[in-house]
Amino acid sequence: MRIGLVVATALFVLAGECRLHRVTLPHRRAQVPSAVIGIGEQAGALQFGFEMGTGVRTHMPSNLPYLPLVTVLLVGNWAAALLAGLGFGLGRAAMALGRHYSGDTTWWDRQWQHHEHALRITLTLTCCGVLAARILLI
Repeated sequence: MRIGLVVATALFVLAGECRLHRVTLPHRRAQVPSAVIGIGEQAGALQFGFEMGTGVRTHMPSNLPYLPLVTVLLVGNWAAALLAGLGFGLGRAAMALGRHYSGDTTWWDRQWQHHEHALRITLTLTCCGVLAARILLI
């Protein structure tokens, strides 16, 4: 039953990335609330970094982060949870750093808009493949 729920989640996420539905799972839509900025530069940055890194306060334009979350909750262990968190954080950092160091953020934004659909499907299929391999190794 647990693996069935993971497979159902994977199919739901993949269908969404293929634009077969427009359902978005719950997430915070606000990026940086003024309350976090107002508590002081260092403390606010630390709080926001912790909340963003743990996914408590983040905008997710995709349902894809729910797939490893459901998998870790239903069939994972602590090591899988740490690896999923590391992957989430590295993915978030790669996007921000890639844009920052591109040298031309307007070009980067145009490239993202042009390739976004294919990249989202590729990332979803990659995630599904990794999770399928993990489940088969259980």
